[in-house]
Amino acid sequence: GHNYRTLNRLIEKNGAINVKRQVPNRWSWYGRDLFTTIMNAPIRTNVIVFFVAYVISWWIFGFLWWIMGYLRGDFLPQHQLWHHIGNYTPCVQNCDGFWESLLFSIETQTTIGYGVRAVTQKCPEGIFLLQLQTILGYLIDSFALGIFFAKLSQAKYRTKTLTASKRAVVSLRNDVLNLMIRIGDLRRNPICEVQIYGLLYKDTITKEGEILMNEPFLIEFEPSYIHLLTPLVVCHPIDGQSPLHDMTADDLFAKNAELVVIIEGIVESTGQTTQYRTSYKPHEIIFGSYFQNIASRDRYGRLNIDYSRF
Repeated sequence: GHNYRTLNRLIEKNGAINVKRQVPNRWSWYGRDLFTTIMNAPIRTNVIVFFVAYVISWWIFGFLWWIMGYLRGDFLPQHQLWHHIGNYTPCVQNCDGFWESLLFSIETQTTIGYGVRAVTQKCPEGIFLLQLQTILGYLIDSFALGIFFAKLSQAKYRTKTLTASKRAVVSLRNDVLNLMIRIGDLRRNPICEVQIYGLLYKDTITKEGEILMNEPFLIEFEPSYIHLLTPLVVCHPIDGQSPLHDMTADDLFAKNAELVVIIEGIVESTGQTTQYRTSYKPHEIIFGSYFQNIASRDRYGRLNIDYSRF
């Protein structure tokens, strides 16, 4: 028998890309497109990044508020005494040390404003620092909200409710040999303008003896533009123009073939384009079989789809 563990996939069954990239200075390249890098990062990484950004900004400005009060002499005992009796105006009222400065920094950036600490009108440098921290806080807030909103509204999550058969079959349909795959949409509101195509990756050898690993060949399905109101079996005729022409199951194993199926469509609720991917290795392409029927009608004549038999 064939050792299936050696047949490594390019695309996992769930659509994940299984290609290891060894890129020199990878992070310098990723840093040139910071937004995409953050968007592609796991959401837990985004949470950690923005948590650290907020905490660092609070501590930096807390230190700046403290150093400004220290240089002005606001923390000197005699000045604090004069302030309490009304003979001295500090830069920030009721700010007597570093921890009060840190609390004031947090209150300023988060616009909490407990009402105990406030910048006085006799501190122009404090007014400038207040403006600077407020603007920086708005920038961090805007960036964080934008990233999380974009991640939550990504169309890729719509593919979680698209599905394809675990196996592909090769058999006759209307006296023509076809590669067939069943696809479906689990939601009541299917995606629009659905297009399906495939890529057959296989190892080939040129006339000059050069070995080309995983060379792609286009697989066209019929129909190619569909509407997934109900599950549909799409077919690829294996004729003289097909990359599968004259290939047997053993040939697929010998060439380390992999059929990648791609479904693209538009999410009705957002208008965004989404893409579903899956793949079939040679042991998942069954010759001489057919898909079992999963559609029936209930007593009211409505179509019923049994996805447990998909």
